[in-house]
Amino acid sequence: MNLNKITIKKTLAVFLLIMAMISALAAPASADGYQVSGGTATFNKYLIVDENANVPNVTFSYQIAPGTAISATTSTVEVLPGVSGATVGTAAFSANDTKLTEKAAGDTVTLDSGENYVKKTVTLDFTACSFDEPGIYRYILTEQETGGAMGITYDTQKGDGATAKQRTVDVYVTDNGGTLTVSGYIIHENTAAPAAGADNGSAGVRLADKSDGFVNEYETHDLTISKTVTGNQGSKDKYFKFTVKIEGAVAGTKYTVSLDNAEAASGSTSATKSENRGQTNVTELVVKNDGTVEADFYLKHGQSIVIYGLAKGTGYTVTEEAEDYTSSNSSGYTGTIAGEDVTAAFTNTRDGQVPTGVMLSILPGAVLIALGGGAWLLIAAGKRKKNGEA
Repeated sequence: MNLNKITIKKTLAVFLLIMAMISALAAPASADGYQVSGGTATFNKYLIVDENANVPNVTFSYQIAPGTAISATTSTVEVLPGVSGATVGTAAFSANDTKLTEKAAGDTVTLDSGENYVKKTVTLDFTACSFDEPGIYRYILTEQETGGAMGITYDTQKGDGATAKQRTVDVYVTDNGGTLTVSGYIIHENTAAPAAGADNGSAGVRLADKSDGFVNEYETHDLTISKTVTGNQGSKDKYFKFTVKIEGAVAGTKYTVSLDNAEAASGSTSATKSENRGQTNVTELVVKNDGTVEADFYLKHGQSIVIYGLAKGTGYTVTEEAEDYTSSNSSGYTGTIAGEDVTAAFTNTRDGQVPTGVMLSILPGAVLIALGGGAWLLIAAGKRKKNGEA
Protein backbone atom coordinates (compact mmCIF):
# COMPACT_ATOMS: atom_id res chain seq x y z
CA MET A 1 0.00 0.00 0.00
CA ASN A 2 1.15 3.48 -0.79
CA LEU A 3 2.68 5.12 2.30
CA ASN A 4 1.05 8.45 1.50
CA LYS A 5 -2.40 6.88 1.42
CA ILE A 6 -1.84 5.23 4.81
CA THR A 7 -0.71 8.52 6.28
CA ILE A 8 -3.74 10.32 4.86
CA LYS A 9 -6.12 7.68 6.22
CA LYS A 10 -4.58 7.86 9.70
CA THR A 11 -4.69 11.61 9.70
CA LEU A 12 -8.33 11.56 8.59
CA ALA A 13 -9.22 9.06 11.30
CA VAL A 14 -7.62 11.19 13.97
CA PHE A 15 -9.40 14.27 12.62
CA LEU A 16 -12.78 12.50 12.66
CA LEU A 17 -12.16 11.29 16.22
CA ILE A 18 -11.35 14.82 17.38
CA MET A 19 -14.45 16.20 15.65
CA ALA A 20 -16.58 13.54 17.28
CA MET A 21 -15.24 14.45 20.67
CA ILE A 22 -15.86 18.15 20.05
CA SER A 23 -19.38 17.40 18.84
CA ALA A 24 -20.05 15.32 21.90
CA LEU A 25 -19.00 18.18 24.13
CA ALA A 26 -20.89 20.84 22.19
CA ALA A 27 -24.08 18.92 21.52
CA PRO A 28 -27.09 19.24 23.84
CA ALA A 29 -27.00 16.70 26.64
CA SER A 30 -29.15 13.65 26.28
CA ALA A 31 -32.08 12.99 28.60
CA ASP A 32 -29.97 10.87 30.92
CA GLY A 33 -27.32 13.54 31.48
CA TYR A 34 -28.83 16.95 30.86
CA GLN A 35 -27.92 19.88 33.15
CA VAL A 36 -28.92 23.45 33.81
CA SER A 37 -27.24 26.22 35.75
CA GLY A 38 -29.27 28.23 38.23
CA GLY A 39 -29.76 31.97 37.93
CA THR A 40 -30.28 34.56 40.62
CA ALA A 41 -33.05 35.39 43.07
CA THR A 42 -33.54 38.10 45.70
CA PHE A 43 -35.00 38.51 49.16
CA ASN A 44 -35.74 41.54 51.31
CA LYS A 45 -34.12 42.67 54.52
CA TYR A 46 -36.29 44.93 56.69
CA LEU A 47 -34.91 46.92 59.63
CA ILE A 48 -37.47 48.59 61.91
CA VAL A 49 -36.32 51.82 63.58
CA ASP A 50 -37.99 54.22 66.01
CA GLU A 51 -39.42 57.26 64.21
CA ASN A 52 -37.06 59.62 66.07
CA ALA A 53 -33.94 57.46 65.81
CA ASN A 54 -31.43 57.43 62.97
CA VAL A 55 -30.61 54.25 61.03
CA PRO A 56 -27.60 52.44 62.53
CA ASN A 57 -24.36 51.66 60.71
CA VAL A 58 -24.70 47.89 60.46
CA THR A 59 -24.14 45.21 57.80
CA PHE A 60 -25.97 41.88 57.91
CA SER A 61 -24.36 38.84 56.31
CA TYR A 62 -25.83 35.47 55.36
CA GLN A 63 -24.83 31.87 54.79
CA ILE A 64 -26.50 29.52 52.32
CA ALA A 65 -25.94 25.75 52.40
CA PRO A 66 -27.61 22.62 50.92
CA GLY A 67 -30.59 21.42 52.91
CA THR A 68 -31.65 17.91 53.88
CA ALA A 69 -33.37 15.52 51.46
CA ILE A 70 -36.99 14.58 52.17
CA SER A 71 -38.61 11.52 50.62
CA ALA A 72 -41.95 11.81 48.90
CA THR A 73 -45.14 10.74 50.67
CA THR A 74 -48.73 10.39 49.54
CA SER A 75 -49.31 14.06 50.42
CA THR A 76 -45.92 15.70 49.83
CA VAL A 77 -43.36 15.80 47.03
CA GLU A 78 -39.71 14.78 47.19
CA VAL A 79 -37.13 17.38 48.21
CA LEU A 80 -33.54 17.08 47.01
CA PRO A 81 -30.54 18.59 48.79
CA GLY A 82 -29.21 21.67 47.00
CA VAL A 83 -26.02 21.31 45.00
CA SER A 84 -22.91 23.24 45.94
CA GLY A 85 -21.94 26.63 44.52
CA ALA A 86 -24.70 28.95 45.80
CA THR A 87 -23.64 32.32 47.20
CA VAL A 88 -25.46 35.19 48.91
CA GLY A 89 -24.86 38.94 49.28
CA THR A 90 -25.09 41.26 52.29
CA ALA A 91 -27.47 43.97 53.52
CA ALA A 92 -25.64 47.18 54.50
CA PHE A 93 -27.44 49.96 56.42
CA SER A 94 -26.07 53.39 57.31
CA ALA A 95 -27.09 56.59 59.08
CA ASN A 96 -27.68 58.23 55.68
CA ASP A 97 -30.45 55.79 54.70
CA THR A 98 -33.94 57.24 54.28
CA LYS A 99 -36.59 55.71 56.53
CA LEU A 100 -40.02 54.79 55.20
CA THR A 101 -42.77 56.15 57.43
CA GLU A 102 -45.50 53.97 55.91
CA LYS A 103 -45.46 50.46 54.50
CA ALA A 104 -44.83 50.49 50.76
CA ALA A 105 -46.89 48.35 48.37
CA GLY A 106 -45.70 44.76 48.34
CA ASP A 107 -43.67 44.99 51.55
CA THR A 108 -44.64 42.49 54.24
CA VAL A 109 -43.27 44.30 57.29
CA THR A 110 -45.70 45.23 60.09
CA LEU A 111 -45.18 48.56 61.86
CA ASP A 112 -46.37 49.56 65.32
CA SER A 113 -47.17 53.14 66.29
CA GLY A 114 -44.05 55.33 66.24
CA GLU A 115 -42.03 52.97 64.01
CA ASN A 116 -40.37 53.48 60.61
CA TYR A 117 -38.32 51.04 58.54
CA VAL A 118 -35.62 50.67 55.90
CA LYS A 119 -35.53 47.94 53.25
CA LYS A 120 -32.55 46.42 51.44
CA THR A 121 -32.54 43.81 48.65
CA VAL A 122 -30.11 40.89 48.87
CA THR A 123 -29.16 38.63 45.93
CA LEU A 124 -29.00 34.84 45.97
CA ASP A 125 -26.70 33.57 43.20
CA PHE A 126 -27.11 30.03 41.85
CA THR A 127 -25.24 30.51 38.57
CA ALA A 128 -22.41 28.26 39.76
CA CYS A 129 -24.87 25.47 40.64
CA SER A 130 -25.37 22.67 38.07
CA PHE A 131 -28.70 20.88 38.40
CA ASP A 132 -28.84 17.59 36.46
CA GLU A 133 -32.42 16.39 37.09
CA PRO A 134 -35.87 17.90 37.51
CA GLY A 135 -36.90 18.38 41.11
CA ILE A 136 -37.05 20.70 44.10
CA TYR A 137 -33.56 21.51 45.36
CA ARG A 138 -33.45 22.80 48.94
CA TYR A 139 -31.09 25.26 50.63
CA ILE A 140 -31.01 26.69 54.15
CA LEU A 141 -30.44 30.45 54.35
CA THR A 142 -29.10 31.66 57.72
CA GLU A 143 -28.69 35.23 58.88
CA GLN A 144 -25.45 35.75 60.80
CA GLU A 145 -25.31 37.80 63.99
CA THR A 146 -23.39 40.96 63.26
CA GLY A 147 -20.37 41.54 65.49
CA GLY A 148 -20.26 44.96 67.13
CA ALA A 149 -23.88 45.81 66.36
CA MET A 150 -25.94 47.12 69.28
CA GLY A 151 -29.65 46.94 70.01
CA ILE A 152 -30.44 44.52 67.14
CA THR A 153 -33.31 42.10 67.70
CA TYR A 154 -33.27 39.32 65.10
CA ASP A 155 -36.16 37.90 63.09
CA THR A 156 -38.89 39.67 65.04
CA GLN A 157 -41.76 38.82 62.71
CA LYS A 158 -41.02 35.21 61.79
CA GLY A 159 -43.99 32.95 61.09
CA ASP A 160 -45.20 29.97 63.08
CA GLY A 161 -42.74 27.10 63.04
CA ALA A 162 -39.86 29.26 61.83
CA THR A 163 -36.41 29.01 63.29
CA ALA A 164 -34.97 32.38 64.24
CA LYS A 165 -32.50 33.71 61.67
CA GLN A 166 -33.22 30.93 59.15
CA ARG A 167 -35.23 30.57 55.97
CA THR A 168 -35.75 27.65 53.60
CA VAL A 169 -34.99 28.32 49.92
CA ASP A 170 -36.38 25.90 47.31
CA VAL A 171 -35.15 25.98 43.69
CA TYR A 172 -37.69 24.46 41.26
CA VAL A 173 -36.05 22.73 38.27
CA THR A 174 -38.41 21.43 35.57
CA ASP A 175 -38.20 19.48 32.28
CA ASN A 176 -39.46 21.70 29.49
CA GLY A 177 -39.73 19.45 26.44
CA GLY A 178 -36.43 17.71 27.10
CA THR A 179 -34.64 20.85 28.26
CA LEU A 180 -34.06 21.59 31.91
CA THR A 181 -35.04 25.03 33.17
CA VAL A 182 -35.10 26.72 36.56
CA SER A 183 -38.73 27.72 36.83
CA GLY A 184 -38.78 29.40 40.22
CA TYR A 185 -37.26 30.19 43.60
CA ILE A 186 -39.36 30.18 46.75
CA ILE A 187 -38.38 31.20 50.29
CA HIS A 188 -40.28 29.60 53.17
CA GLU A 189 -40.44 30.18 56.90
CA ASN A 190 -40.28 26.49 57.82
CA THR A 191 -38.76 23.26 56.54
CA ALA A 192 -41.90 21.25 55.71
CA ALA A 193 -42.01 19.50 52.32
CA PRO A 194 -44.28 21.12 49.70
CA ALA A 195 -47.71 19.59 49.34
CA ALA A 196 -48.19 17.31 46.35
CA GLY A 197 -50.17 18.88 43.49
CA ALA A 198 -50.51 22.24 45.28
CA ASP A 199 -49.73 25.71 44.01
CA ASN A 200 -46.41 26.23 45.77
CA GLY A 201 -46.35 29.95 45.29
CA SER A 202 -44.30 30.46 42.12
CA ALA A 203 -47.49 31.80 40.58
CA GLY A 204 -51.02 32.33 41.76
CA VAL A 205 -51.96 31.85 45.38
CA ARG A 206 -49.33 32.83 47.94
CA LEU A 207 -48.38 30.08 50.38
CA ALA A 208 -49.12 30.73 54.02
CA ASP A 209 -45.51 30.02 54.96
CA LYS A 210 -43.93 31.83 52.03
CA SER A 211 -41.52 34.62 53.03
CA ASP A 212 -39.88 37.53 51.27
CA GLY A 213 -36.98 37.85 53.71
CA PHE A 214 -36.03 38.83 57.26
CA VAL A 215 -37.35 41.47 59.66
CA ASN A 216 -35.09 42.82 62.41
CA GLU A 217 -35.58 45.67 64.86
CA TYR A 218 -33.17 48.31 66.12
CA GLU A 219 -34.05 48.86 69.78
CA THR A 220 -33.27 52.38 70.98
CA HIS A 221 -34.27 54.69 73.82
CA ASP A 222 -34.07 58.43 74.47
CA LEU A 223 -32.02 60.47 76.97
CA THR A 224 -33.68 63.61 78.38
CA ILE A 225 -31.85 66.32 80.35
CA SER A 226 -34.03 68.76 82.29
CA LYS A 227 -33.40 71.83 84.48
CA THR A 228 -35.41 73.22 87.43
CA VAL A 229 -34.49 76.18 89.66
CA THR A 230 -36.06 76.73 93.09
CA GLY A 231 -35.51 78.99 96.10
CA ASN A 232 -36.11 82.66 96.88
CA GLN A 233 -32.69 83.59 95.51
CA GLY A 234 -32.79 81.24 92.49
CA SER A 235 -32.55 82.92 89.07
CA LYS A 236 -35.08 81.58 86.60
CA ASP A 237 -33.33 83.19 83.62
CA LYS A 238 -29.81 81.98 84.41
CA TYR A 239 -28.29 79.43 81.96
CA PHE A 240 -26.50 76.41 83.40
CA LYS A 241 -23.94 74.26 81.58
CA PHE A 242 -24.38 70.50 81.17
CA THR A 243 -21.92 68.02 79.63
CA VAL A 244 -23.10 64.79 78.01
CA LYS A 245 -20.74 61.94 77.11
CA ILE A 246 -21.90 58.86 75.20
CA GLU A 247 -19.59 55.86 74.98
CA GLY A 248 -19.53 52.26 73.81
CA ALA A 249 -21.48 53.19 70.68
CA VAL A 250 -20.90 52.18 67.05
CA ALA A 251 -18.65 54.60 65.14
CA GLY A 252 -20.57 56.88 62.78
CA THR A 253 -23.86 56.55 64.66
CA LYS A 254 -25.88 59.77 64.50
CA TYR A 255 -28.14 61.06 67.28
CA THR A 256 -30.75 63.77 66.71
CA VAL A 257 -31.12 66.29 69.55
CA SER A 258 -34.54 67.88 70.10
CA LEU A 259 -34.56 71.54 71.19
CA ASP A 260 -38.36 71.76 71.24
CA ASN A 261 -38.20 72.73 74.92
CA ALA A 262 -34.92 74.65 74.81
CA GLU A 263 -33.20 77.35 72.77
CA ALA A 264 -30.70 77.22 69.93
CA ALA A 265 -28.27 79.28 72.04
CA SER A 266 -28.01 80.42 75.65
CA GLY A 267 -29.00 83.99 76.49
CA SER A 268 -26.84 86.80 77.90
CA THR A 269 -28.61 87.49 81.18
CA SER A 270 -26.54 89.10 83.93
CA ALA A 271 -27.05 86.08 86.17
CA THR A 272 -25.37 83.77 83.62
CA LYS A 273 -21.61 83.26 83.80
CA SER A 274 -19.90 85.20 81.03
CA GLU A 275 -18.38 82.04 79.48
CA ASN A 276 -21.85 80.43 79.29
CA ARG A 277 -23.51 83.30 77.41
CA GLY A 278 -24.38 82.95 73.74
CA GLN A 279 -23.35 79.27 73.57
CA THR A 280 -24.89 77.03 70.89
CA ASN A 281 -26.97 73.95 71.64
CA VAL A 282 -26.21 71.41 68.90
CA THR A 283 -28.97 69.43 67.16
CA GLU A 284 -26.92 66.40 66.07
CA LEU A 285 -24.21 64.21 67.59
CA VAL A 286 -21.95 61.86 65.58
CA VAL A 287 -20.06 59.05 67.29
CA LYS A 288 -16.29 59.09 66.71
CA ASN A 289 -14.12 56.13 65.73
CA ASP A 290 -13.43 55.36 69.39
CA GLY A 291 -17.15 54.88 70.05
CA THR A 292 -17.63 58.13 72.00
CA VAL A 293 -19.17 61.55 71.48
CA GLU A 294 -19.31 64.48 73.90
CA ALA A 295 -21.21 67.78 73.86
CA ASP A 296 -22.18 70.71 76.11
CA PHE A 297 -25.73 72.05 76.48
CA TYR A 298 -27.04 75.21 78.14
CA LEU A 299 -30.42 75.26 79.88
CA LYS A 300 -32.35 77.55 82.18
CA HIS A 301 -35.29 76.86 84.50
CA GLY A 302 -38.07 74.83 82.88
CA GLN A 303 -36.03 73.81 79.83
CA SER A 304 -34.96 70.37 78.60
CA ILE A 305 -33.34 68.66 75.62
CA VAL A 306 -33.85 65.11 74.30
CA ILE A 307 -31.16 62.97 72.62
CA TYR A 308 -32.99 60.43 70.46
CA GLY A 309 -32.05 56.90 69.49
CA LEU A 310 -29.43 55.55 71.91
CA ALA A 311 -29.09 51.82 71.25
CA LYS A 312 -29.59 49.33 74.04
CA GLY A 313 -26.22 48.79 75.70
CA THR A 314 -24.90 52.33 75.09
CA GLY A 315 -23.23 54.06 78.05
CA TYR A 316 -23.95 57.66 79.06
CA THR A 317 -22.77 60.27 81.58
CA VAL A 318 -24.46 63.63 82.26
CA THR A 319 -22.88 66.21 84.59
CA GLU A 320 -23.66 69.83 85.51
CA GLU A 321 -21.09 72.57 86.01
CA ALA A 322 -20.99 73.57 89.68
CA GLU A 323 -22.54 76.93 90.64
CA ASP A 324 -23.39 78.61 93.97
CA TYR A 325 -26.60 76.60 94.11
CA THR A 326 -27.47 73.41 95.96
CA SER A 327 -27.78 70.65 93.35
CA SER A 328 -30.16 67.71 93.58
CA ASN A 329 -27.50 65.54 91.93
CA SER A 330 -24.03 67.06 92.15
CA SER A 331 -22.41 63.80 91.00
CA GLY A 332 -24.49 63.65 87.81
CA TYR A 333 -26.02 60.63 86.08
CA THR A 334 -24.09 57.63 84.77
CA GLY A 335 -25.53 54.42 83.37
CA THR A 336 -26.23 52.14 80.41
CA ILE A 337 -29.28 52.25 78.18
CA ALA A 338 -31.45 49.25 79.04
CA GLY A 339 -35.13 48.77 78.29
CA GLU A 340 -36.58 52.26 78.74
CA ASP A 341 -36.02 55.98 78.22
CA VAL A 342 -33.78 57.82 80.70
CA THR A 343 -34.27 61.26 82.27
CA ALA A 344 -31.40 63.14 83.92
CA ALA A 345 -33.31 65.73 85.98
CA PHE A 346 -31.32 68.45 87.74
CA THR A 347 -32.94 70.72 90.37
CA ASN A 348 -30.84 73.59 91.76
CA THR A 349 -31.90 75.48 94.87
CA ARG A 350 -30.68 78.85 96.12
CA ASP A 351 -32.20 80.39 99.26
CA GLY A 352 -31.27 83.58 101.12
CA GLN A 353 -32.07 84.61 104.73
CA VAL A 354 -34.70 87.37 104.70
CA PRO A 355 -34.75 89.72 107.83
CA THR A 356 -37.99 89.82 109.84
CA GLY A 357 -39.69 92.82 111.56
CA VAL A 358 -39.22 96.48 110.61
CA MET A 359 -36.21 96.94 108.35
CA LEU A 360 -33.83 99.83 109.29
CA SER A 361 -33.71 101.04 105.73
CA ILE A 362 -37.31 102.22 105.92
CA LEU A 363 -37.44 103.32 109.59
CA PRO A 364 -36.66 107.10 109.20
CA GLY A 365 -39.36 107.58 106.62
CA ALA A 366 -41.85 105.66 108.68
CA VAL A 367 -41.10 107.72 111.80
CA LEU A 368 -41.52 111.01 109.92
CA ILE A 369 -44.84 109.86 108.56
CA ALA A 370 -45.98 108.83 112.02
CA LEU A 371 -44.84 112.14 113.58
CA GLY A 372 -46.45 114.16 110.82
CA GLY A 373 -49.72 112.34 111.31
CA GLY A 374 -49.63 112.95 115.07
CA ALA A 375 -48.91 116.67 114.65
CA TRP A 376 -51.84 117.06 112.32
CA LEU A 377 -54.15 115.47 114.85
CA LEU A 378 -52.94 117.83 117.62
CA ILE A 379 -53.43 120.92 115.44
CA ALA A 380 -56.89 119.83 114.47
CA ALA A 381 -57.86 119.20 118.09
CA GLY A 382 -56.60 122.70 119.10
CA LYS A 383 -58.69 124.38 116.45
CA ARG A 384 -61.83 122.58 117.58
CA LYS A 385 -61.21 123.58 121.22
CA LYS A 386 -60.68 127.27 120.28
CA ASN A 387 -63.94 127.32 118.38
CA GLY A 388 -65.74 125.84 121.37
CA GLU A 389 -66.33 122.55 119.70
CA ALA A 390 -66.48 119.40 121.73
